[in-house]
Amino acid sequence: MNLTDITKTEVFADWLSVTCSPESSFMDSVQYALDSMGGAIVSIDKAHTYSLGNGTVRLQRTPHFHSVSISGGSLSRIRELRKLEYLLSCISEVPHSITRLDVAIDTAQDGADVIDYYHKRFSKSSRYPKLSRKTVEPSYMLNRRASDDRMTGTVYIGHTRGTKVSARIYDKQAELLQKTGAQVPPTTRYELTVRKDMQPSLRDVFQPSAIFWHYMGKTLIKAPDDVPTWEHGWGGSWNMQVEKPLVYQVLKSKIQDNPELQRIFELADSMSPDGRDIAINMIRRSHLEGGVSLGEVSN
Repeated sequence: MNLTDITKTEVFADWLSVTCSPESSFMDSVQYALDSMGGAIVSIDKAHTYSLGNGTVRLQRTPHFHSVSISGGSLSRIRELRKLEYLLSCISEVPHSITRLDVAIDTAQDGADVIDYYHKRFSKSSRYPKLSRKTVEPSYMLNRRASDDRMTGTVYIGHTRGTKVSARIYDKQAELLQKTGAQVPPTTRYELTVRKDMQPSLRDVFQPSAIFWHYMGKTLIKAPDDVPTWEHGWGGSWNMQVEKPLVYQVLKSKIQDNPELQRIFELADSMSPDGRDIAINMIRRSHLEGGVSLGEVSN
């Protein structure tokens, strides 16, 4: 098996952070989109944090900027719902800047084999990889795999402070087993991180193959022959027009499918026969009669 010859696998966005000006903000549109996708607010401390899929979305409002950060687990759920285009259309409505974009591929390779391959390949400075113009010395975080006592883990490339482009190659099978106990077949993840200075665009989120292979195909992995060409700012002012769901539909869904509301009424029922009336009065006093709104908490 040639570990550098990967031709049939799907590139996907695995992290997205975007900022905009408070005077021209996408925040309300993005939050509405998350509501329509079944996202649930789990924290409103200094920012709104939504739980969506197996990940989180963080919405932050400050006097100087508004931002949204979406984890890989939430992006995966958004793609499952076929709502990525809708979400990106909300962001595209106003001037914005992508501050971080992670794109990745998962391959059916044993992580220990891959780590061993790259450790040997980059053993000399003359063979160090490069993601942009300069070669960089890789670093490693390794441990012994319980199943067979082989060394596995992560290869980091360019992960230093202020780096504009970086990558990591890691044993996804071992990571999932350690973090969640999930049993999956041998899987290796190749992940690229691109920062603001390299001008990633919303098109790179929706069609990430070009930017992934532009950098990863230099010295890390052999790129497929049909990869589109990528250059800084190739997405331009790319935007989308997507029909948004009705407010009534979103509100009905959030009320019907809200496990916290269900639990509130379960607790109320256990308290007394008129517990639900008491709970509804609590909600009325807290949120309708001079209570603080969620929007006010985060500002």
